[in-house]
Amino acid sequence: MRVLNYGRSAVLVELDSADEAAALHSRLEAQPSQGKVDSVVEGLVEAVPGLHTVLIRFDPTVTDPARLAQRLAQLWPGPASGVDAAHGQLDEVRVRVDYAGPDLDDVAQHTGMSTADVIARHQLRRYRIVLIGMAPGFYFLAGGDPNLRVPRRSSPRLDVLKGAVGLAGEFTGIYPRTGPGGWQLIGRVVDDLWHPTRLPAALLSPGSSIRFTAA
Repeated sequence: MRVLNYGRSAVLVELDSADEAAALHSRLEAQPSQGKVDSVVEGLVEAVPGLHTVLIRFDPTVTDPARLAQRLAQLWPGPASGVDAAHGQLDEVRVRVDYAGPDLDDVAQHTGMSTADVIARHQLRRYRIVLIGMAPGFYFLAGGDPNLRVPRRSSPRLDVLKGAVGLAGEFTGIYPRTGPGGWQLIGRVVDDLWHPTRLPAALLSPGSSIRFTAA
């Protein structure tokens, strides 16, 4: 964990993986009373997750970067215990997928597996939403099987269907609406996880723990 000054009232915490960043963010979000003297981290105003980072805004009248870094080092005992503890505290959401994506055969060929093995391995792991970005409602999920890591497509598509489930590097992604994209598509979520007229528009939030199941 590396803590960098980020202006006068924030620090940027760099972690070694998306799982570690999500675990630290979940631990900070679990505080009973943010910004109060009895909080786990005194003076915490906001914790904003990134793929491998957490941006922490704090009240400079309560703490400073040096004291905050010291407290974070105490709060974060290490990657293995931190990630495991955070995973255990989360309720799991089941997300149904129709595994008929146009790149499923290519993923199987790239990984040396059968399509059935790709689907089975994709369902075995528990994932965590580490970021919503790139497009409004696009879910980045970490925690997948390392054997399913594949590169992006060499030629992106102009129209990826809403709800498409794609693989790229260490992440699984869920497309919120029809639009361009270059991830390897293995299926499509059958439930509506993001809708612009709903409050909140995103059904799930960073830190949510999910498991995929066949529709």
